[in-house]
Amino acid sequence: MQNKQILNGFESLRAIFFDMDGVIYDSMGNHAIAWSKAFGYLGWDFPLEKVYMNEGRTGSSTIHLLYQEKLGRQATDEEIEKIYGKKSEYFDQMPKSKPMAGTLKLMERVKFAGIEIWVVTGSGQDLLLEELCSDFFGLIQKGRIISAKDVKHCKPNPEPYLTALARSGYPAGKVVVIENAPLGIEAAKAAGIYTIGVNTGILADEILWNAGADVVVKKMAQVEDFIFSN
Repeated sequence: MQNKQILNGFESLRAIFFDMDGVIYDSMGNHAIAWSKAFGYLGWDFPLEKVYMNEGRTGSSTIHLLYQEKLGRQATDEEIEKIYGKKSEYFDQMPKSKPMAGTLKLMERVKFAGIEIWVVTGSGQDLLLEELCSDFFGLIQKGRIISAKDVKHCKPNPEPYLTALARSGYPAGKVVVIENAPLGIEAAKAAGIYTIGVNTGILADEILWNAGADVVVKKMAQVEDFIFSN
């Protein structure tokens, strides 16, 4: 017998769209340090809190943001390649990110309930996307991942989540998004999807609420409690 969804009209839930960094993997700390060091290579300050505030952007969008602030122009392709290469170098030197506590259990329960698991991420790195399917074998399918390669506009633009809706075939009312990033929450809400903000980072809860989250929790285990009953 399948589990029943009990809250907020979840009886008709057909899919959950998971963000990746900070939701599936406990990886945002590593990303934040790597971005901060990469821009420090240019002598620019990019504090950790600002990295978290801009989480969800593609790498090129993040680099353009700093170039606009510091130099009043967008970065060239060569500059993007150089800075993103530095960021990747620093990130790869860090210990491998572990799955976020509670995510595997939640996904197993979601699958048991007959609800589809989708991933919507601003990442476009092939290795990371391949690791997703390997680390969550039988839960995450390659064809249900929307990455930076699938869209023209990154979060906070709703295109990533609208693309996921289109490919899943489900209307927004039958989907829930799990996001940890303000820009990701903005994107999901702009796509008309109920959004659970899980604050696994360093930002104040108020920032996730202000981004439009329908509910804010601290841990992935609380997301399971919010959706399911025994």
